[in-house]
Amino acid sequence: MEIAELKTFEGQYLSAIGGRIINPVTAWLNPRLIFIDDSRMECEFVIRPEMADPLGILHGSIRAAMLCDTLGILANHPGTEVSAITTGMTIDFIGKAFVGEKVRVVAEIINKGSSLVYMSGTILNEKSRIVAQGSTRLFVLERAKSGTDES
Repeated sequence: MEIAELKTFEGQYLSAIGGRIINPVTAWLNPRLIFIDDSRMECEFVIRPEMADPLGILHGSIRAAMLCDTLGILANHPGTEVSAITTGMTIDFIGKAFVGEKVRVVAEIINKGSSLVYMSGTILNEKSRIVAQGSTRLFVLERAKSGTDES
């Protein structure tokens, strides 16, 4: 799916898109697409009880999933085939967000080369305070050529 087509879903939950870009993790996280262009994407997530630790604070592993999912969707578009996989991610857990609140994930492409994509992401709470900040690199896979068999 190309960026222009994804833009038509701004304001909607990504589950409305269906198809290839919605994997089970994305469906479970249920992000709402706020904005997307060629180098930046913003999604909003509602923190549900199953996403929190016993204190009602957004769990670190869910923060990581939100970052990884948003960064991965942006890295793999525009295009018609999955083109990059995460090879490493560093995350700093800085602030808090609680059950019932919304957080915004801002993903940005820093550099997209022929073999690696470098990206950064930030999670902001409703007060625009940083909840987590991370960076990642993704390995660009060779795309299958039309009409060829890769087996």
